[in-house]
Amino acid sequence: MEAVCGRYRKMRIMSWFHSSTAPVDARNHASPAEVVACFQDQGNVLSQLAFLITGDRATADQAVVEAREITLQGNSPFRDWLFEWAKAATIASAISHGTEAIRVREAAYKDQRCLHVEHLSQGDSEERAASLDLILGTDAQTLIAELDPLCRAVLVLRLAIRSSLQDCTLRLNVSRAAVLAANCHAMTWLHDSHARPVEENHDASRAV
Repeated sequence: MEAVCGRYRKMRIMSWFHSSTAPVDARNHASPAEVVACFQDQGNVLSQLAFLITGDRATADQAVVEAREITLQGNSPFRDWLFEWAKAATIASAISHGTEAIRVREAAYKDQRCLHVEHLSQGDSEERAASLDLILGTDAQTLIAELDPLCRAVLVLRLAIRSSLQDCTLRLNVSRAAVLAANCHAMTWLHDSHARPVEENHDASRAV
């Protein structure tokens, strides 16, 4: 049964990465050594992204290993996109491990609505980078305690690989309404987290 689940998980992850069958210049693609080096050099970031989704360190590490092996066994990604590919593959693997925990939260958002138009925007590249740095720098256990698995998955997808809300709906296999509501919750948390350091610095200066 475990072997069957493993094959199914691999099929789901690989379905995220449709590649062209047209001839390509192999010189533009990463070599196996470069793939391994990328997963090693960026291992902490990849493991943290997976951990924020799975909520379990051992499962997160397993997701990174699976993503690396799938990358090595499949069509080699473009060298310039290797880190982006590694993030996407790792996130896909982590979500495949956390599917049940993610989907069980869908019902909690069925009657919730997002009234914040600004939550539909992902911001520019600098804003996303700053937000991604914030969640990677936040104590993971605190983030996991404050956001449920669906919120965390949407947050990571939106910030780490710039997934649209529709893409989140498809990848997480939940309703668009649930994704919108979970995204609203995640964006509110993110906004509050951005504001918190400013407030803390202000309070510290007043104390002095």
